[in-house]
Amino acid sequence: MSAVRANEIHIWHGIVEHAGDWASGPSAVDVACLSEGERARCQTFGRRMDQRRFAAVHAGARRILAGCLDTAAPLIRFGRVPCCRCGDTGHGPPRIDWPDTDITFGLSHSGDHWLLAVTRGRPVGADVELASGVDTALLARTCLSPAELAYLTAHDGARRDDIFYTCWTRKEAVLKACGIGLAVPPSSVEVAPALSLRARVPFACAAGPREWLVDDLARHQAPGSPARWFGAIAQPATAPGQILLHATAVAAERGSRGESGAGSFPARATGGPA
Repeated sequence: MSAVRANEIHIWHGIVEHAGDWASGPSAVDVACLSEGERARCQTFGRRMDQRRFAAVHAGARRILAGCLDTAAPLIRFGRVPCCRCGDTGHGPPRIDWPDTDITFGLSHSGDHWLLAVTRGRPVGADVELASGVDTALLARTCLSPAELAYLTAHDGARRDDIFYTCWTRKEAVLKACGIGLAVPPSSVEVAPALSLRARVPFACAAGPREWLVDDLARHQAPGSPARWFGAIAQPATAPGQILLHATAVAAERGSRGESGAGSFPARATGGPA
């Protein structure tokens, strides 16, 4: 796996493959990659389907990070950076406690889809959402700012879902980069949905920047499903890194690093100052 440079943000998108019956639960190969804490958390999910998803996503992320860190996936130890607002480590950004490194990462999943962002020396947030038929009109009234809501309602129904998910993934990416999560109202983060593909988002982080650069990832149709997925990556707006998209897939009982030749992203890269 290529080295992660300080001026780059590497992005992997994966899909949890349905290898056999969901009732079979998580793959033993995936579970073997997890820490004791992750295994315990996996067992807290009531549905075997959700156990399989959790194990596949976290094992896949570990395999990729292991390639970046030149170590074995099960040996990586994770912690959390204290939240920049309250100091709580329960919801701060994830960090790598071992091995010693300046590599940072963000991980998100929705349904069978997951997204991993890896960089060096900078906070990074990732969010992926599968368009799942939820009532976006109802959510928009509580999650969007007045300006965002006005922009959404100025468009017809088909376009409104796209606008909502663009706003939501941008907001989540910024809040995850800060580690605040939903401890603040999403409506307090203005993400400029009228700007296509890239937006500068003002949001002060006590431990970091006051402005974020957010890139939308290309919208894709989920294989074998009418559902679409949306993604966004947030990083500090000053000296932004180049975004490099990798083709990968998580599958139970696939090779040691979870990579596949089948690409989920188009062969393109975006980056540099907006």
